[in-house]
Amino acid sequence: MCRDTYPDRPIGLAGLRFAGERQVFHVYATWADWAFDHAGWNREADLLAANREFERRPLDRIGITGDLATFCRAQHHRMPHQYFGDPLPRARDYVNRHPPPVSR
Repeated sequence: MCRDTYPDRPIGLAGLRFAGERQVFHVYATWADWAFDHAGWNREADLLAANREFERRPLDRIGITGDLATFCRAQHHRMPHQYFGDPLPRARDYVNRHPPPVSR
């Protein structure tokens, strides 16, 4: 949803997984040194530190490329149409409530 909302910005995607494992458990948008997830926009370094502290074990950060369907299939995640109700309007509303840091 971040990419759709800000198509003029180079927003990437990253994921966290436990070191040495394949399964991604947290996905977030990236832009420069910022990260956007369920906590809004934060410095990516702070997001990584908070997750490492919470999990109390080493984590790997991976860049996510490719399309949503490929990622969901590889990571055993659901596509938007597989949720009860459409999650996209709620996601769009959330992104709109948290403008990127440099536009504040």
